[in-house]
Amino acid sequence: MRLTILFIFLLSYTFSKAQTSRYIIQLRDKAHSTWSLSQPSQLLSTKALERRTRQHLSLDSTDLPVSSSYRDSIVAAGNVKILYTSRWFNQVIIQTSDTLALRKIQSFPFVVNTRSEGRKSAARKATPVPEKISGDETYGGAKPQMELHHAQFLHDNNYKGQQMIIAVIDNGFPSVDVNRAFTTTRIISTWDFVNAAANVYAYGDHGAQVLSILAANLPNEMIGSAPDAAYILLRTEEQEWEKPIEENNWVAAAEYADSAGADLISSSLGYNTFDDPVYDHTYAELDGKTTIIARAAAMAAAKGMITVVAAGNEGTTDWHFLLTPADADSILTVGAVNAEGDYAAFSSHGPTSDGRIKPDVVSLGQGGQIVLPNGTLTLASGTSFAAPVIAGLSACLWQAFPNSTNVQVINAIRASSSQYSTPDNNKGYGIPNFSTAFNILQASTLSADSSQLQHSWLKAIPNPFSSGIKAFVHVNAGQQVELALYDNNGRRIRTTKFTADTDYYYYSWPAHFSSLPAGIYYLRGQKGREKAVVKLLKR
Repeated sequence: MRLTILFIFLLSYTFSKAQTSRYIIQLRDKAHSTWSLSQPSQLLSTKALERRTRQHLSLDSTDLPVSSSYRDSIVAAGNVKILYTSRWFNQVIIQTSDTLALRKIQSFPFVVNTRSEGRKSAARKATPVPEKISGDETYGGAKPQMELHHAQFLHDNNYKGQQMIIAVIDNGFPSVDVNRAFTTTRIISTWDFVNAAANVYAYGDHGAQVLSILAANLPNEMIGSAPDAAYILLRTEEQEWEKPIEENNWVAAAEYADSAGADLISSSLGYNTFDDPVYDHTYAELDGKTTIIARAAAMAAAKGMITVVAAGNEGTTDWHFLLTPADADSILTVGAVNAEGDYAAFSSHGPTSDGRIKPDVVSLGQGGQIVLPNGTLTLASGTSFAAPVIAGLSACLWQAFPNSTNVQVINAIRASSSQYSTPDNNKGYGIPNFSTAFNILQASTLSADSSQLQHSWLKAIPNPFSSGIKAFVHVNAGQQVELALYDNNGRRIRTTKFTADTDYYYYSWPAHFSSLPAGIYYLRGQKGREKAVVKLLKR
């Protein structure tokens, strides 16, 4: 069943392989618009509005479609087809061979400039590297991808992406509709921005491989990082030529994801060089504010989504650095490591040109398991295959804390990572531990309650309790804590010790206290020389 959405900026057209030139028309304003911010349901889907509301994000002028009168004037200029529009950047992308029409469009007072399609990234694609596959009874050969991040904790607690929507932006998804790995995958919407068609199940197989890391559901062979999420599949990468229109395609796809209500974007595409070197991106442009695709990635974050992108595979090339949009701010840029957590030499380096740490985090990108379009399994290398691991697990984490903002989830993932205190521009903040990230968000959720930790470093929930006890402590990361439960006569019932991974730490004491008689109990905690006592009621 496909999701029906209000997709205002997309207009259907008949695609011809003998394609005429495409142009990006930059508009001056959104005057004479028939759309209004006071009628948000006409602009965005219910799911998109719910995402904005949860995060207290207001609609603004970037949510308004381009002016319909401007669009009509462009169409009336001659033999012109509108391919799609961008509400975020107030642009119209057209196709025409009518030079007189183009000149007329350029003369319109509401047109700032026109640019031809001219360039596209020559970003190197990761390719499958056949290797021996081994695994366990649940995840199969994907076990290293999950173990590296303690992902079993989320999945074991039934956080597998339910109620979350992930938009995957790539070069095509051949055979996904018939591939055995995706028989249970919920695909709710698709669009091909190259051909302006709904069918994305052809062309390059890179997108299908990326999707398998997210969504594959083959018990004992391969389980993806978010197997129960719903997916939007969007094709933006072109096969036949090297043109800039792909960056605009990506912008349109991100806007589609926003309007459809996606929670996350996962994209393993990157751009730096073009057919005509005069259009190459320079390192100075990798500041997160210059390329349109980086600005779109940041805009997606501003709209409340988590955007996860691959850093690029340029670590051993002369370029060395990130590809765009990996330079964008407020997103998760993912580099690659091997199963032992060692930096993969091919993974692109930071920093951004304005000095920000990149990548943000790393995941298994050297010898990670994928499913091929024919349903067979193999191992592959590239940051393309590291990014979807993080995207899927981010969705599972956010599922557990739906009232958290995208920024809070991203910050928890960074803070949970292996070198958070000493980040660098090879591995960023390091390898995320999603069990720790869960604890961080749980602690944040509890500390937001003014009754928590107001006068003590130790709190306990639930109170009254019936079985297990969950302790919330404020300590120094790495500090050991001892907890002891006493009855009302001072007799010690049970003791436990643990080491807190973060300053605010949430410890679930799975002891079975259901057999204890009802009454008053005391939870005593000690960290170093400090002690605290919490009075509890047993039902």
